[in-house]
Amino acid sequence: MNNIKLATRNSPLALKQANIVSDYLIENKVFDKVSLLPMTTAGDKVDSQTFKRNGGKGLFLKELENSLLSKDADIAIHSMKDVPAKLDSRFSVSTIMKREDARDVFISKKYKRLADIESGVIGSSSPRRQAMVKNKYCKIETREIRGNIQTRLKKLKDNQLDGIILARAGLERMNLSDLITESLNLNDFIPSPGQGILCLEYLSTSENIIKKIKKIVDINTEICSVAERLFAENIDGDCLSPIGAHAVIKNNQLTLTGYVGSLDGKDYIKNKISGRKDDYIKLSNKLSDVFIKLGAKRMLK
Repeated sequence: MNNIKLATRNSPLALKQANIVSDYLIENKVFDKVSLLPMTTAGDKVDSQTFKRNGGKGLFLKELENSLLSKDADIAIHSMKDVPAKLDSRFSVSTIMKREDARDVFISKKYKRLADIESGVIGSSSPRRQAMVKNKYCKIETREIRGNIQTRLKKLKDNQLDGIILARAGLERMNLSDLITESLNLNDFIPSPGQGILCLEYLSTSENIIKKIKKIVDINTEICSVAERLFAENIDGDCLSPIGAHAVIKNNQLTLTGYVGSLDGKDYIKNKISGRKDDYIKLSNKLSDVFIKLGAKRMLK
């Protein structure tokens, strides 16, 4: 199978990411031809309350996964941070390229730094970001905003917001990094598991496709992704939980930092673990055990 169909969401960022990955697969001779199958997902259409009630970011996957089941598409592309930690066993997911910058960024027309806001309103759709802002800056309110990058930038202008927080990687892929006011410190704003990573999803039975893709996977990115997602899965986190996890590999040593917060920002647990990168499963399990003992699961209820 050398001509394949790639399912993607129809948003500007998703299409850009699909083209980046499509070019990468062809350049690396994984496939001869990649045809895009753009589609609108339930996650793109519903309001915020329905979005939360029905599983959050998992709604971005449903139509794409259905296209895999119906064989209309062979693979689907996602941002890894949008993929639930617990995946339906009919599907498998793999990273594909090196991770990009995982940091959150602050965008504002009024302030040079997030810390400069004495009292104000920040827009974000992420419970994790909202919890971190509330905890660190008690005089800043958060307001939920959803939509693609362009929609959120418009809301920054129209909704009298003092700033918004987005993922740096998406802005860079859209060549919008000049809009960034401040890149937020990784120690203060621990990213969502898989942030900055693009991934491919396929049927677990697609052995030929899996074999081809695995040949060009960036091993360190894959290890970091699995470690972060396993941490979130162990704690029973979903896409609507204030959970952060970020793994870094240096000199074959992996450091995994975890974060779990209460939605109101009053309480949080933050900790890290380091060890040989080959022990990434053991390290992730060990760190999540520490969090569970400290009450992480109760905090998320």
